[in-house]
Amino acid sequence: MFPDVVIIGGGIIGCSCAYYLSREGVKVHLVERGSIASGTSGACEGNILQWDKQPGIELKLGVASALIYETLSEELPLDIEYVKKGSILVAENPEDLSGAEQIVRSLQSEGVPCQLASRDDLLELEPNLARDIVGGAIFPDDAQVQPMLTTFALAQAARENGAVIQTFTEVKSIELSPERSVVAVNTTAGRIPTKAVVCAAGAWSGAIGRMVGLDIPVLPRKGHIVVTEPVANMVNCKVMEAGYTQTVGSDERGLAIAAVVEHTRSGNILLGSSREFAGFDRSVDPDVISAIVARALRFFPCLKGIHAIRTYAGLRPYTPDHLPIIAEADIVKGFYVATGHEGVGICLGPITGKLISQMITGQETDLPVEQLSLSRFADSL
Repeated sequence: MFPDVVIIGGGIIGCSCAYYLSREGVKVHLVERGSIASGTSGACEGNILQWDKQPGIELKLGVASALIYETLSEELPLDIEYVKKGSILVAENPEDLSGAEQIVRSLQSEGVPCQLASRDDLLELEPNLARDIVGGAIFPDDAQVQPMLTTFALAQAARENGAVIQTFTEVKSIELSPERSVVAVNTTAGRIPTKAVVCAAGAWSGAIGRMVGLDIPVLPRKGHIVVTEPVANMVNCKVMEAGYTQTVGSDERGLAIAAVVEHTRSGNILLGSSREFAGFDRSVDPDVISAIVARALRFFPCLKGIHAIRTYAGLRPYTPDHLPIIAEADIVKGFYVATGHEGVGICLGPITGKLISQMITGQETDLPVEQLSLSRFADSL
């Protein structure tokens, strides 16, 4: 039997689409040119945050996905290391504190639990923080997962629901009918007839779009992470410097560094983060690593003497307006796009998969998706 849908991409987005579609009884065939989570989903932190999302559709997506995670962590066949540990923004000067205050006021008006925090408040939560911080903000409902485990768990659950998960298989072309409807996907392992395709190829989505004559305006935005040796608990929440908000929303082409520190269940501490446009280069830059470590030590001097055991770089799928594309293409029937999540793919993975499933099965979507269309870029392409 031919699949109803072919999903291109085995990261968190593709595997979430496979999970929700297969749960609805849709015949799914997912193809991934590497292994599951071998792209961005295997080179990131597992953030489920609300404070980094703008009020409007982005925040609505974040809130909806966070609610899904609370039950998804119990439904999936693997432990995804879900924990609602909260996050804090730390300000090292009055200007950064003012920025944190604006974020809190904005999110409180949308009903998101959060509060401003004094220096003493933060030191009570994080006794190992530098003593000269001026304050910050607390977001108690933020959570985290282990991103690779989450992606593997979604893939395994989809497979148990009947989905075919085919790795180390590259898509070479997509066939369209004269009426520009999807007919088949041609891969290195053969031809797969189908009437629908979901492009969930992350930073590589542009190449898939060109196969059907679409311009998907996604660029790779590189980020580095440092992993320490396992140590006794030193960081209770996910901790970010307030200046991180500027790096998230910036469109600057140069390198931006901001401290992000979190302790994982396994005992390793993850240090980030960097953002830069460097094409598809995933090599690790020692100067960037040094800068990340320096910012982490600025806020957690106790990290001095702890060994870094691994570093890696991943490619976030960036769009010009910092919103994902979750839509059927207007000019190619049966071609769906689920990409462009940049640094929030892990957080928005479940809601993206659910929305794509609802679109393909003809259900009413949980959220309005007009702002997430590919056609919103038509005037600027």
